[in-house]
Amino acid sequence: MKHQYLINIVFAFAIAIVLILVVKSKKSEPATPAPAATITVIDSSGKAVVQQFPIAYIVLDSLMRNYDYFAKREKEYSAAAEREGAKLQAQMEQLQQDMYNLQTQHQKGLITTRDAEAKGADLQKRYENLMKTQQKKELEFQQKEMAITKELRDSVEVAISVFNYDNRFKIVLNNVFNSNVLYAEEQLNITEPVLKLLNERYQKSLK
Repeated sequence: MKHQYLINIVFAFAIAIVLILVVKSKKSEPATPAPAATITVIDSSGKAVVQQFPIAYIVLDSLMRNYDYFAKREKEYSAAAEREGAKLQAQMEQLQQDMYNLQTQHQKGLITTRDAEAKGADLQKRYENLMKTQQKKELEFQQKEMAITKELRDSVEVAISVFNYDNRFKIVLNNVFNSNVLYAEEQLNITEPVLKLLNERYQKSLK
């Protein structure tokens, strides 16, 4: 059984939210604001004017690797995948052994051809059922992965909304590797404060 561990969700997640538009204010749960980035522009009179730059970015894979709740979910998912994989592997090995034993018995004349064919048919059904079980488990894990991806995405979006309670950022980009963002100033990076907020909210939920 091919295992797809939860760490791969990061990359699917990265594609899913290349842009997050943050427009809702959540003043009831203010977070420590990050220093607003500024840019210098030239106005119509030729004067240099400093303006707030309402864009920030998050390095999503770095955020997820250090998010405590993500680590917990990854561990649970991986353990479940290992257990199911081990069970299917053991059943497949037992089936292969039974097939070998049947072939050996028939070659030695310890079993009639009719009985060998009947047992062979039973082994074929076991194999088909095993393949169906494997496909079913793979589908179940895909559905679990999708559910966890949504759960993590919702957590990040809520954290960003809380962090951005004063609406100083109008757009938050995902600057994960292979994203559309080729270059961004480090001062626009809000990964660390959002990560801190995520972990604080998770720790509070455990109490």
